[in-house]
Amino acid sequence: MALDATRLVARSLTRSWYFRPARLAAAVAAGIAGVLLTTAVLVVYFAVQDALRGAPITAVRDGIVGVEAKAPGGMTPAVVQRVRDTGLPATSMLVVSASRVEDGGESTPVLVFGVDADLADYVDDDLARRTRDRPLAADEVYLAADYADPRGIGAGDRIRIGGTSGVRTWTVAAVLPGEVANRGSVVIAPRPVVAEAFGRGERSDALLVDPGDRDRAGVVADVTDAVDGSAAVKEPGDLLSGYRKAFQTFLTILSMFAVIAVLTAGVVLFLTWRLALDDARPALARMRLTGVRTSHLMLGSAAVMAPILLVSYAVGAVLGVLVGRDLGSFARQITDLSQQAVTPGTPWQLPALGALVAALLMFAAAWVSGVRRFTRVRAIEAVSGRGEVAVLPGGARTPALVGVGLLVLGAVAVLLGPEGVRSAGLVPLLGGAALLAVVLPVLVGLGLRRGEPGPVRLAVARQLQLGWRRNAALCVTFTVSVVSAVAMAGVSISIKSEVASSVERWTAGDLFVQAAPLGTNLGNETLPAELREELVRVDGVEAMTTFSFGYVEVRDRRVQAWSWGREDSDRLTALTVTDGPADVLDHLDDTHIAVSVNYADAQGVGVGDVLEVPLPGGHRDVSVVAVVDDSASDGGMLVVSPELWAEMTASSQIYAFFTKVREGADVEAVRDGLAAVVAEEHPRAKVVTQQFLRDTVANITARLVSAFEVFAWVMFVLAVLIGAATLASGLVERRRANALLRLSGGTASGVRKQLVAEVVLIAVGSVVVSLPVGWLAIVALLDAQAVQSGIRPDPEIPVLLSAVSLPLVVACMVLALLIANPGKASTPLRDLLAQD
Repeated sequence: MALDATRLVARSLTRSWYFRPARLAAAVAAGIAGVLLTTAVLVVYFAVQDALRGAPITAVRDGIVGVEAKAPGGMTPAVVQRVRDTGLPATSMLVVSASRVEDGGESTPVLVFGVDADLADYVDDDLARRTRDRPLAADEVYLAADYADPRGIGAGDRIRIGGTSGVRTWTVAAVLPGEVANRGSVVIAPRPVVAEAFGRGERSDALLVDPGDRDRAGVVADVTDAVDGSAAVKEPGDLLSGYRKAFQTFLTILSMFAVIAVLTAGVVLFLTWRLALDDARPALARMRLTGVRTSHLMLGSAAVMAPILLVSYAVGAVLGVLVGRDLGSFARQITDLSQQAVTPGTPWQLPALGALVAALLMFAAAWVSGVRRFTRVRAIEAVSGRGEVAVLPGGARTPALVGVGLLVLGAVAVLLGPEGVRSAGLVPLLGGAALLAVVLPVLVGLGLRRGEPGPVRLAVARQLQLGWRRNAALCVTFTVSVVSAVAMAGVSISIKSEVASSVERWTAGDLFVQAAPLGTNLGNETLPAELREELVRVDGVEAMTTFSFGYVEVRDRRVQAWSWGREDSDRLTALTVTDGPADVLDHLDDTHIAVSVNYADAQGVGVGDVLEVPLPGGHRDVSVVAVVDDSASDGGMLVVSPELWAEMTASSQIYAFFTKVREGADVEAVRDGLAAVVAEEHPRAKVVTQQFLRDTVANITARLVSAFEVFAWVMFVLAVLIGAATLASGLVERRRANALLRLSGGTASGVRKQLVAEVVLIAVGSVVVSLPVGWLAIVALLDAQAVQSGIRPDPEIPVLLSAVSLPLVVACMVLALLIANPGKASTPLRDLLAQD
């Protein structure tokens, strides 16, 4: 009997949707869009996280302990020897970012590992056997199969790798199975060969330590003492993963956007699927009149709605992965900016799983709450429609007052709260906006009843109160989407403007000589300092200083370190000092540094504080003498003297030469002269103008941040379209009421006016509430991301998105009216009654 009752409920629900396909279409469309949005944003999130994780070494044997240098110069032989003096066997490695030069002249990034001959003792059995069977000669390398096979490279072939001083040609000794490291984009060569090609000397970038039978915790402690702050002890899989800590702004923003997008998609899914059950009220009510129990209703409705869930997920997940893959292309740009030769992927498994979990949760919530609410209404009233009661003033007063109170509380926290507290206002702002959106249609309906309303106005007011559930769903959907989209776009635009202003402060030169194009240069693509003597002799050059740039790990956080040379630095820099001496560069030496304002804010340091800076042979305590205004360095930066930089890198290599052109000289001629000096030995070197440099940095930042703006637009448009589909479904449900209205003397024009008035009032109400909340949310979100990044830009309002929000919402809702064409009421009343 139970099975028959459940089957009867399922058949009845299916039949009701057969006669009203708009219900089914709205539910499926919302499901696909919600899953698509969730999957896409999670694909982008995990793609960026994966790109900044570094180049995981996947072939290391279990139990091995990893050691990674904190300073860009690596670890000195003395540090490596101190590790070995603990009685632990260890092998050292060089890890160099380089470019493989292809036959057509193009280059692709790879990681070059310079390894000792005993590497086989620290890797898994299969890799150990293959490397022992075919040891490397001086000019030979290993490639990973995941990299070599797709490119048609095999044993005996020759590859060209760009070194610090020219391109080296090496022979492939063997192709190792799998990816080994960096998803296969790796070249393994003898350590002495790599050291010579990239000027690394005897230093090491990483160590693999075999604890043997000793206690692992004790081994970690001993090794930590031995490296004396010059390196971090970690799991082998975490080697080269510090760049995740270097791009806090984008990661923090991306995390916030992911949460907002998933919540928005969840709200859309819940409301739409919940309305699908409410629309089936008469069909399910009849089952209760025949003795069907609540358990039968739940099982029967689940049997019908489960296919909707499955279809929505299958289509939405596939589309979400495709959309996320396209939007996630900036993971490659972030990787390039980090100067890693990392090959980012498109992880789809976790995003697909996350979207499934979100869809299941929203489905369960909509299903359980919908059936539970329905069973509380008397069956005969549900069939007759008397179960729907218009909300009276007393029913809307309390939630309206609570919603307004939350909005006031959130606004006070955002506008008057101190830094670090403003982000707390986001919770009451969102809660108040959602709660106010629920009762807003009712409040509008109550307002329309005042005075002497005409027939259309009275009908609109009654419908806004009577159909408050569906109206609330529409209003909440639009409100949440507008708030989220405006806030996300505002944060993106604000940070983009702040970074552009920062770039202008340190690009005071006329021409810039770089080892590789900006945005694609790798960590080891530098120029020798001796080049300055030749470059400064080029006709038209008035002044020139060196600029060095790299990453260093301080306080367990990888941050940028900048250094200008002593010559002409005062003429080629325009740093703004917020605390400390204005001529900050003249006050830097071996024990004194400056920090950027965003690093000072994020780390809570200031003038007079002491930081521990890693060196290849240990560490040194240095004092902060100044704070400079800069936001271009994501996560903050240190400004160090050229002498301290040389110690940190154990190198005299230079990132770029900043050049001032003599007044009256031909800039293009000077540019060509500089390019001629570096062209032969450094084929990837570029000489660019000030405007080109600024535009390039601005474009890189714009492309990164613009992806977040795309999220905002995609989420907004999807939510509006889903709202339009839900509206069209509801209009189909009102065909019988409209037909009765026509039979009682109403005109098609009057019906259309009533419906247009309803949707326009809902749209206007949602936008009136959501726009101010979205603008305030920009301040709260900027405050939240500043905790990690330290960047506190002036808030900027997305004017375009704010301006088109109302017209777009109204246009989509009017389009739904045209599609449903409820004023026509061409279906005979007897047919409409028979369908129920």
